[in-house]
Amino acid sequence: MNKIKYLIFVTVFSTFLIGCGNTSEKNNTIKMNETIPVSVTTVKKGDITIQKTYGGTLEGIQQADIIAKISERITAINAVVGQQVEKGKVIIELEKTGPTSQYMQAKANFENLKKNYERMKALLQQGAVSQQSVDQAETSYEVAKANYEAASSAVNLAAPISGTITALNYNVGDWVNPGTGLATVANIGSMIIKFNAGETDVQDLKLGKTVYVYSDFQKDLKLKGHITEISRSASLDSRSFLVKAQFTNTRNDFFKPGMFVKANIVLESKQNVITIPTSSVIYNDKGATVYVIKNGMTFPENIEVGLANDSVTVVKNGLREGEVLVTAGMNNLSDSSKVSIVK
Repeated sequence: MNKIKYLIFVTVFSTFLIGCGNTSEKNNTIKMNETIPVSVTTVKKGDITIQKTYGGTLEGIQQADIIAKISERITAINAVVGQQVEKGKVIIELEKTGPTSQYMQAKANFENLKKNYERMKALLQQGAVSQQSVDQAETSYEVAKANYEAASSAVNLAAPISGTITALNYNVGDWVNPGTGLATVANIGSMIIKFNAGETDVQDLKLGKTVYVYSDFQKDLKLKGHITEISRSASLDSRSFLVKAQFTNTRNDFFKPGMFVKANIVLESKQNVITIPTSSVIYNDKGATVYVIKNGMTFPENIEVGLANDSVTVVKNGLREGEVLVTAGMNNLSDSSKVSIVK
């Protein structure tokens, strides 16, 4: 009885295995005969451009701050933001009789010694005094003049350069301390954008390289400039390099110091090279691979890639012009897959 049960079990199990084998072969046959839809392109030569956009801030080609030298109260402001001023024009006046101002004393001493010097020169012509006395009077006069000019410049704060008033940071009546920036004067006919570039990008940046500067508030207004300075060492904080580029402002001086703007720079470009869509490249343990179609079937090809951006990739070796390349549907392909081309 046990022997009969054993023979029945062996027969049933063998039949099951044969059935499974037939199913596997059927699936393989279906897979081999399956036609996979793909999108394609023809390999050809083209151009490629690698560009990058940096954010930076603006300053005038010449820019200087008016700094308080003493602690006093502001008594007058003789300009408004946007006004053109000449170098030496008094922009801000401080209290001349205040506790820290030496202006009144210096002025009185200067005027007295000036009169004394002029009197001594007249007496010298009459022979009433010696040349030595005149020389001493002249020396005292020159010292007093220098002290008066220093005291005057401390309370009459003038524009250090010719340009446009771009900032007035205080009002009449405000008390200011030494070292405080009270106003900014800038020559904004030409502007400088300052931005930071990483150590990888800075290798492609050269003095004189073209930049296009624009603001997010008016993206259609792009002004052409060029790089004028590249820092020789990286910042310890950001590990980036400070780059400066100069450009000519618009006629109405649209760009202002302190604005945050963008600088678009072409880092590298190549012309008349074999390019393919970047999305068609698959990276695996063999490197960069693409699928080429021949006689309705796909074949993987290892390629050597070069310059690349989000759109196209340069192929150094592995492809020729005119070959048909799969651009979509690669994940479903293998060697000798049958495909149908869809638009």
